[in-house]
Amino acid sequence: MFAVRVHGFGGPAALRVDEVDEPEVGPGEVLLEVDAAGVNFGDLLVRQGTYFGRMTLPIIPGWEVVGRVIDPSDSGLCVGTRVAALVASGGYAQRVAAPLKNVVPLTDDIGDHVALAMVIQGSTAWHLLETPRTVGAGDVVLVSGGGSGVTHLVLQLARARGVERLVVVCSSQAKAATVRALGAQTVVITGQDDPVMTLTTQIGTATVDHVIDMVGTPVLEAMLRCLRPGGRAVVYGVAGGAPATISSGALIRFGWTVAGLWLGHDGTEPLGPTLARLIALHRRGRLQPTLGPVLPLADAGRAHEMVAARTGVGKIMLICR
Repeated sequence: MFAVRVHGFGGPAALRVDEVDEPEVGPGEVLLEVDAAGVNFGDLLVRQGTYFGRMTLPIIPGWEVVGRVIDPSDSGLCVGTRVAALVASGGYAQRVAAPLKNVVPLTDDIGDHVALAMVIQGSTAWHLLETPRTVGAGDVVLVSGGGSGVTHLVLQLARARGVERLVVVCSSQAKAATVRALGAQTVVITGQDDPVMTLTTQIGTATVDHVIDMVGTPVLEAMLRCLRPGGRAVVYGVAGGAPATISSGALIRFGWTVAGLWLGHDGTEPLGPTLARLIALHRRGRLQPTLGPVLPLADAGRAHEMVAARTGVGKIMLICR
C-alpha cells in the first residue's frame, strides 16, 4: 500500500509518498480501507518532531480517517461498513488499523468532509465546553484562535447552550469577520500589539467566566487577566510556539480552575457518543464545520503549508483511496 511518511523531521518537503507494509491489526483493532484523512495543526508538529517530544522515524502522520471496514476481527462490524475513526497515527495511508472504541459507523447523509471535521475539531470543541466545568446559559466566554476550525465549532456549540456573550481573540480583520458571522459579539484583534493591554482595555479585567486558549504565551496570560475570580480556563494548544506560565499564587488568590485538554489520553470519552451529539446538531442545522480544500494524498506537503499559513482555510481533506 501507499502512505505518506516522515523520514527526517523538518518542513513540508519531509513528507514523502512511500510503498509500505500493511498495518498489523492488534487486539481491539479493526483494519480500515481509508477513503480520506483529515489534516490538523498537530500533524505539522509531528512532522517537525516537536509533538510531545521526538518520535521514532519513519512515521506516518494522521489521526482522523473516514473509510470502510475490510477486516472486522471480532468487532461485530460488517465488511464494507463505512466509518469514521480516531487513530493513534498512520492516517495518511491507504489502510490503517484503528482502535474499535474510536471507530464509529456513518450514515450516508454525512459526507466524508463533514465527518472528518467532527472527529478531532468537533470532539475538541465539545469537550472544551465540558472541561473542567460545563459552559452554560448566561456565561461569558473568551476564546483565542479566530482562524481555527475548533474555535468556529466552539462558537456554534456555545450559542446552542445559550451563553450570554462570546469574545474572540484573533489576528486579522478577515478572521474577525468570520467569527462575527458565527456569533461572536466582541472581537479583539491583537496583531502586533501588547495582548495584555489590548485585552484588558477592550474587555476589562475579571469580566469573563471561561477562557479557552490554543495559543499559549503571551495570549493566555493576557486572557487570564480578564478571568473573574472562581472562573475556569482550559488549554488545548500552543500554536503561538511557547507554552504559558501560570502563577500558582494567582490560582490560589483568584480560585481559578485551569485544565488541559488532549483527546489522546485514556480518560477521554470514546468517539461514538461525542460524534453522535455533534452529528445530531449538524442534522438540525445548528452546527456547520468550516470546510477547506480537498487534495490528493501526494499533496500532503501542500496541505501542511496551507495549515501553517494560518489563514483560517478550514478543514483540509486528503483523498487516500
